[in-house]
Amino acid sequence: MKLTRNPSGFASLIKWVSQISQETHFKPLFPGTGFFLRHTQNPRSFATVNKVSSEKSSVRKTQNGLRITPTIRKLAEEAMLDYFYSTRGLQYMVAESMSKNSPLFIDNLLKKVDCVTPSDINQSITKYLRFHPVNEFEPFLESSGLMPSEYNHLVPSGKVFLDEEGFLLENHHVLCYSGVDPNKIGMIFKEAREVFGYETGVLASKIKAYEDLGFSRFFLSKLVVCSPRILVGNMNLELVKVLETLKAMGFDSDWVMENLSEEAPCDWSSVYRVLSLLRGICFDEDELCGLIRKCPRLIFENSGKWTVVLVGFETKLGSSRSELSSLFQKFQQIQVENCVSNLRNCFLFLQEIEMEDDEIHKVFRSHSWWLGSCRLKKTSTLLVNLKTGKARLCQVIQENPEEMKKWTMGSKIKPLPATEERTESKSMKTQFLCYLGYKENSQEMEKALERFCGRGSELRERFNVLVSLGFKVKDAKEMVKASPKILSQASDVLESKVHYLVKELGYPLSTLVDFPSCLKFTLQRMKLRFAMFSWLQARGKVGPKIKVSTMLACSDKIFVSFFVNRHPDGSKHLEDLKKLHPLS
Repeated sequence: MKLTRNPSGFASLIKWVSQISQETHFKPLFPGTGFFLRHTQNPRSFATVNKVSSEKSSVRKTQNGLRITPTIRKLAEEAMLDYFYSTRGLQYMVAESMSKNSPLFIDNLLKKVDCVTPSDINQSITKYLRFHPVNEFEPFLESSGLMPSEYNHLVPSGKVFLDEEGFLLENHHVLCYSGVDPNKIGMIFKEAREVFGYETGVLASKIKAYEDLGFSRFFLSKLVVCSPRILVGNMNLELVKVLETLKAMGFDSDWVMENLSEEAPCDWSSVYRVLSLLRGICFDEDELCGLIRKCPRLIFENSGKWTVVLVGFETKLGSSRSELSSLFQKFQQIQVENCVSNLRNCFLFLQEIEMEDDEIHKVFRSHSWWLGSCRLKKTSTLLVNLKTGKARLCQVIQENPEEMKKWTMGSKIKPLPATEERTESKSMKTQFLCYLGYKENSQEMEKALERFCGRGSELRERFNVLVSLGFKVKDAKEMVKASPKILSQASDVLESKVHYLVKELGYPLSTLVDFPSCLKFTLQRMKLRFAMFSWLQARGKVGPKIKVSTMLACSDKIFVSFFVNRHPDGSKHLEDLKKLHPLS
């Protein structure tokens, strides 16, 4: 069966990609792109792996302190088999599986029984169960491949025995007879519990309907475990369409089985739509076939939903059909989820260094194929290790985006080579610091180079402004050495602050020499607080003068508590002043 092409197919597929986030409750993933992603706290991996549980039993001894050895466990299993088969009358295959494949249940049972020697095990368990019937659903579901955290909510309330649950055992037998491994039936119970409520003959007829399509028993048993929902309702037509489509492209059932994961249920409707999406992206049948053979993860990992996320992200950034095709042809052999995660981190990194949107789009449209395989370090780490600013970093990436390959997790980051302008600026800054009294090539000089922000020429210019405002050279040097941030602001801003404190408020220059940090506060903060103080002063609530440090250095909370609240109308007047002197 072929997926039908039509002239507007690609446009309609892209429209579907944009809509699917709303249909499946996606949450924001790529800020600024408008694209959304389903939130999964514990996404399952693509590859089929052996299930290793973290829920290991902490029980090592019985109630009487008898250490649980393999021999003790074996005796307990035999006692449980005898109980489930002879006493409870369960089918031998079910009873055997429940006794041999429920280690956590056996451990918990041994913790409760009273036994001193290994020879007491059988009798102790038999005696215990005579007066304390166990909930049979627990060992049944554990032996079916589920852990307590997975089956606790599946145990029927008010029921203890398996035969109380209608057709449960009958349908369990049908699945086993159809070739499903009993140790994997738990996935079916978890994902499609209604299957075990079918009346006699219903489940068998559903399985036979798929067999009539030519599915082998072995292949069908794999399908049922990987996608239990195909046994619910009518025949799953999307499954049939996908398999017919893959068969037409040369992929047999063995290839499908190799790429299906038993760790997560497969949504065949999603797989079919992703096949259609890739068909719309690829330019011919051979290209599509080659892509699927090279990267089966694109359609099978999480039923292809991560591929939808990837396509959606790229189209939001303006990628064309040809660019998408090129991306997939170069796609790396990694999990699609990891690719999306790496692209997300890179996108956020470029936003954090304040790169223009158009430039970000250019980077992704041409380099997504390798960016998806790179896990970048944090932005703050890169800025420190590269010893550069955001603007320079943007420039480096725009000139050669592949520089980012050197900034991945686990790699040693080397500082960017200094530019001629940067070298000249550092030289001028060093000269200025020597002028302030720092010794060249000393440890103090190295620390000062980091503390004094700005170009060397700007630092000297702003220092000269302080001298021109009346400060002695000696005092100005001590001021900037005590508070280097003074020189981080423009000359006109620095001049306006000094003018306000000295000319308008009447503080002597010596006040600023004693407390140079006052100049790092904004002019708005100064005007707001001193205007409030003047208002309180006019009403006799404060003294005639106050230290600049006391007024500016305290937090807003302390300022309100210590000053504003001195007058009943203080809070209202402060709000009025904020309108006149808004804080930036």
